[in-house]
Amino acid sequence: MKKDWLFLDKQSLCGFRTVGVLIRNDQILVQREKDGNEYALPGGHIKIGETSIDGLIREFIEETGTNINVNRLVWVEETFWKWGKKDAHTISFYYLISLTNDDDIPDNYFKSHKDNCNVLLEWKSFDEIKHLTIYPAFIKEKLGHISKNIEHFISKE
Repeated sequence: MKKDWLFLDKQSLCGFRTVGVLIRNDQILVQREKDGNEYALPGGHIKIGETSIDGLIREFIEETGTNINVNRLVWVEETFWKWGKKDAHTISFYYLISLTNDDDIPDNYFKSHKDNCNVLLEWKSFDEIKHLTIYPAFIKEKLGHISKNIEHFISKE
């Protein structure tokens, strides 16, 4: 098995993630810890030697059991944050995606993540997203009007 593109030492963490933006009926698929109230979009670390598109397809199969179409890159984000006492830097590619079979995830989907039973996936309306703690924060503003061009964000959390 290939290693995740994730590097750690005593002072820092550096990672490369791929993320799916799955929108249907003015709702977006999000994930959160089972007992948590912070949300994010589903995705995961890219393996060394793997493309971000292939990694996203793999992550969705692992996490939801579903196949996806990767339609286009919409956002690139560089995030600087603290992970405990470590300085963290993550680069993330966000892709607009669709399901190969729209019935694979029903509208009332809410279940454990296949890869990690402590993570739940669920649909949230654009209106609900405005009132949630979601990372990255720019998602609240961008969901209703995704640009036709790739947008780049630098986030410091």
